[in-house]
Amino acid sequence: MTLPTTRATAIAAMLSCALGVPLDRDDPVGVRTEAHGTGIRVTVPVSRALSEGIRLVVLAFLLRTADRFGHSVRPNGTAVIWADVRAADLPELPDALPGAGTGDRS
Repeated sequence: MTLPTTRATAIAAMLSCALGVPLDRDDPVGVRTEAHGTGIRVTVPVSRALSEGIRLVVLAFLLRTADRFGHSVRPNGTAVIWADVRAADLPELPDALPGAGTGDRS
């Protein structure tokens, strides 16, 4: 998996399966995949009830597939897991892909 869109799609699919949420950018609890800065960002809101085991599996997967990633917890208690895939080799990013602290590997 070297193409950014392929990597972003794989990340979105894994997050959807692992967290049991839809690949739907219009669903407030769904996985969102959008053009972001110089790449593609995949985000998904996560429940406070997310188990430590699932969180660690998701973060380990992102360590191998994303260029940057994180699990941000906001002051109001809501949280989001996000992953960035650099897309420097893409001529133009779509507005969004179909269906859909930081770890920085630069």
